[in-house]
Amino acid sequence: MFLRIASIIASILVLFMSAPAMPESPRMLVETLEGLSEYRTADEINGVGETRFYIQRPDGDKLNEVNASVFGLSESNEDNFDAFQAALDYCALYPQTKLVIDNGTYYFRSEKGLDANNCTDLLIEGNDATFIFSSTGYKFFIRNSDCVEIRNLNFDWNWAESPLASVVTVQNSNTDTHTLELVFKNAEYCDESLRMRAITQCDPETYTFGTKYSSKENYLYQDTAAIKGVEKISDNTLRVTHSGCLDSFEDGEVYILRHYVYDGTVFNIRDYSKNTTFDDVNIYGSSGMAYICEGNCSHFQIINSFIGVNPEDKDKRCVSLTADAIHIVNTDGCFNVSGCDISGMGDDAINVHDGLGYVSSVNGNTLTLIASAMRLSVGDVLAFKNTKFENTDLTAKIISVRPLEGIIQEVVVEALPEGVTEGFTAYSMECDSSNYVIRNNYFHENRARGLLLQSSNGLCENNRFYKTMAQAIKVVMDIEPTLWQEGTGVDNLVIRNNSFEKCNYSDWGSVIEIGTNVAGKSAETAVFTNIEIISNTFTDIPSTLLRTNNVNGLAFRDNTIQAGEFFDSNMQQGRTEFGEFCSNVTYTDNDFADSGFLRIREIVKSENIRVWAQINSQN
Repeated sequence: MFLRIASIIASILVLFMSAPAMPESPRMLVETLEGLSEYRTADEINGVGETRFYIQRPDGDKLNEVNASVFGLSESNEDNFDAFQAALDYCALYPQTKLVIDNGTYYFRSEKGLDANNCTDLLIEGNDATFIFSSTGYKFFIRNSDCVEIRNLNFDWNWAESPLASVVTVQNSNTDTHTLELVFKNAEYCDESLRMRAITQCDPETYTFGTKYSSKENYLYQDTAAIKGVEKISDNTLRVTHSGCLDSFEDGEVYILRHYVYDGTVFNIRDYSKNTTFDDVNIYGSSGMAYICEGNCSHFQIINSFIGVNPEDKDKRCVSLTADAIHIVNTDGCFNVSGCDISGMGDDAINVHDGLGYVSSVNGNTLTLIASAMRLSVGDVLAFKNTKFENTDLTAKIISVRPLEGIIQEVVVEALPEGVTEGFTAYSMECDSSNYVIRNNYFHENRARGLLLQSSNGLCENNRFYKTMAQAIKVVMDIEPTLWQEGTGVDNLVIRNNSFEKCNYSDWGSVIEIGTNVAGKSAETAVFTNIEIISNTFTDIPSTLLRTNNVNGLAFRDNTIQAGEFFDSNMQQGRTEFGEFCSNVTYTDNDFADSGFLRIREIVKSENIRVWAQINSQN
């Protein structure tokens, strides 16, 4: 009877309460394939709705073959940089080349990065060879190129010379003297000269990032005074004196101590490169990320590939990468990540976004922007969002850019529209990382989030998410004025037919999160539109399932939710929370396997009375 009365009241409320209009249907990208070169094939990528784009690949049967050994690539070389760079230079001069690498292990010790620049119709056939890097920085650039494919090639870090990270157990922690001892799981890594860059609590049984309901950590490199001294007191133990920043670490807790964080990247695709494919490319180690895609590159894909600890090295290695796996920023979109296994990173699996600039001051036609990852080029047109984060019709053309200090930029525009003030945000209209597919992947056991989806027209389907330390998927517009500024808004995102198990393992918030962070506060409007979360399976949920705000047009339907018994039973398990700035919500036909008698309405909490009414009227 109570449920029936609640539904009747909700239906009446819906009739008499006004609501924002439904967002317009999104515009779809529908590419056609005409005039394909005889040297190319093409993969058709079908995304959300009617979205369709093509990624062209070199046809190996039509290319002129050359072996990299001709240029001096050899397993016996101490450093193969010059030899392989010579091979890439040849490929730039002679399009339609298939560069063959003989199976083997090749070392690279140069601080310089390999550079495939101005290459066309290039296929690099790796034959399961392995490149091992020993230095930090960008290791392999693809620039100004069209139709490049790298396949059957492995990449690794030289752990024998410098480990990326170590598993350590805390003992004899003393808050009075600000000391503790770190006992190394692998004694060969115990060295008082080791770099201590970041330390994160890990599972004491699997040695993967994050502990059940806990995630103590410290980014030590952000404070040069954090570590006061290090002394080796036995073959496997270091005594560390610190500033007090590690006083919360307790005896018996196990941590991953990273010796590198954002120190390097294997692949950097940039400078308007398009039609780039990585097929069966395995990355076992990097002093930072695996891929950074930026600089208006487009039409790229990572397929059938592996990013993770090499199974042969499980006993000695605890991380694959020390930062993100795939970071996509300020591109022209149209990308595909499918059929991959991605794990063991020190940060997010995939982060896709475009950069923003926070307007800290205005003086005539001069803006001071705090912009950590934003395209700012002379001739580009800036668009503006107001202090509530609402879109405006205001634009301005850049005529000069001058770096000031850190991430602060001085930007002069032709004519600054009236009304642009401090607290506005700006973004470049010259890049758009939209139109993408993330399909049939396995994301698991990494620090932080699985996917950060901050661009439009995205399809995330048929993926498996397992034991992500934080949110499995986060849709966010994130502005920390002095640190980072990411995400220009999301329209048309479909998350369907995925499975989520033990995600948000350390309970950072919820399994899926949609919302904004503007200097620690929520935006006062809807910046996300047309989002569907449908036909997914959620198992073993630590607390909140979905936390969402700032969205107009959200469908959460046909999902199966099993709170499970792995985590402690609590009233937050499986709950969905809607913030104040939500509207036009569809929440129906979800199967809560263990919701209990009279708990259906308790599953949903809302700050917006109309959203509460909408949901209850649908049940």
